[in-house]
Amino acid sequence: MHKLTDATVLNTLDVLYKDASSDKRKLLAAFPKLLFGNLQPSDARKAYLPINRDQGEFIYDLLITEGAKHIVEFGTSFGISTLFLGAAARQTGGHVVTSELLPEKCAIAQKNFDRAGIADLVDLRAGDAMETLASVDDGIDFLLLDGWNNLYLPLLQMVEHKLNPGAYIYTDNASFPGTEPLLSYLRENPTKFDSDYIKTGKGGIELTKYLGACDRYQHKPTV
Repeated sequence: MHKLTDATVLNTLDVLYKDASSDKRKLLAAFPKLLFGNLQPSDARKAYLPINRDQGEFIYDLLITEGAKHIVEFGTSFGISTLFLGAAARQTGGHVVTSELLPEKCAIAQKNFDRAGIADLVDLRAGDAMETLASVDDGIDFLLLDGWNNLYLPLLQMVEHKLNPGAYIYTDNASFPGTEPLLSYLRENPTKFDSDYIKTGKGGIELTKYLGACDRYQHKPTV
């Protein structure tokens, strides 16, 4: 297993995870909206809502194992997940394109990339991901879906033709109701996607391999 050892990245992650531990308090005022399923991105403007360390380490290892170079992320937030992606991209000689809707989050995320020493590897695009990621280059090796759930399916369909055969799609919070259209699409197209739900303590994960003609019967790595 490839272990993240970059001290600058790890120190930055320590600081950010410590701050993210207060997410529940930051979301307290928006709890009624969260309860009834009408939470909006602006309601979470102070919250990280990050992947956990185990997820980050798994993604880091997967990217290096697969030699992923063209890495795309939907949902930067304050940049915790992007630090894992950027650190892996440094090892593979790749780069990261990521998108965040809220400009105030983008500004802080960019500072975090600078602090972690990965800013040169990350193209952070501010605005609606359906616009900012529409122009992403072909040849995507890895797609991380970690933003607003109801955009997962349209965003995947928008960039699907740009995925390399054998590319991985990692969907966070796969158990959330808003993710159901994406999961249905993946299940209904087994000749294009080899996809499994992985139960975790935080919302679940869907790990998907985009199938090429020669990849159909290969297995995904185990979390």
